[in-house]
Amino acid sequence: MQLDNCSQIFTLGPEGTFSDEAAQKIRGDGVIVTYTGTFAEALFRVTEDPDSVAVVPIENSVAGTVAQVQDSLVSNKLVILGEINLLIEYSLLANVALEDVKLCFAHPQALEQSSKFLSKNLTEPQNQLTRSNVDSGIQFLQAIKSDNGALAAIVPASFADSYPEWKVATGIQDYHNNTTRFLVVRPRQENEEHDFSCKKTSLYVEFQEDRSGLLYELLSVFNLFQINLCRLESRPAKDTPWAYVFYVDFYNTEHTEACLDVMRVTKFNYKVLGSYDLIDRLA
Repeated sequence: MQLDNCSQIFTLGPEGTFSDEAAQKIRGDGVIVTYTGTFAEALFRVTEDPDSVAVVPIENSVAGTVAQVQDSLVSNKLVILGEINLLIEYSLLANVALEDVKLCFAHPQALEQSSKFLSKNLTEPQNQLTRSNVDSGIQFLQAIKSDNGALAAIVPASFADSYPEWKVATGIQDYHNNTTRFLVVRPRQENEEHDFSCKKTSLYVEFQEDRSGLLYELLSVFNLFQINLCRLESRPAKDTPWAYVFYVDFYNTEHTEACLDVMRVTKFNYKVLGSYDLIDRLA
């Protein structure tokens, strides 16, 4: 992955979010991290700066795809440069016993990924949805100062470590291998070229017609070249009610280009969203 000309990274803020943690893994010397209020904003802002990238979550191992990000990859004309896997661990802050909590600050993804713990330990509190997991903690602390009642917040474990007086539980995620896959993306260039020697390729696929057997035919092309799919997901087509498009991730082989050549002469319209590797840290 080439980040030689990158001067700015857009990601969900504020500082300390899981998105920020992923962004820090690729941050080079002199690179500015700019925090946004939503994933969609990060993906829009990156299109305005050709020397920038955005780091956004695409999929969680428990909760599944982040639909807002998936759709924005196409609508904002972006290309994937790499992926980052991050282990996600949540803690719970509270100013009362768990059974007395009346209001819980939480990001929607945190609620989904910690549903088992919450259903066992919190007696149906009202949930106050937040823009990020760190925002949940900030709102919790502000509400405590205002003496706004029996409160709790689901926050990153690293955030909770700074407030031991309020930390009542750690590792509350449903599965301890809870992992989120983040993408590093940049604006798409004219005549974009892709390196199929990388580990993965992501495709956006739409059909020219609606008839039986289309999905079977699509999968048959990959089967012909013995290419292993690692994700297949349908999403509503935005311009036609009850029509669907597909997002496909697969592992590259020496047959990737031949496979795509066959798809090119079939009745599938597709766009390569990126060919990329897993990033552990900035090379």
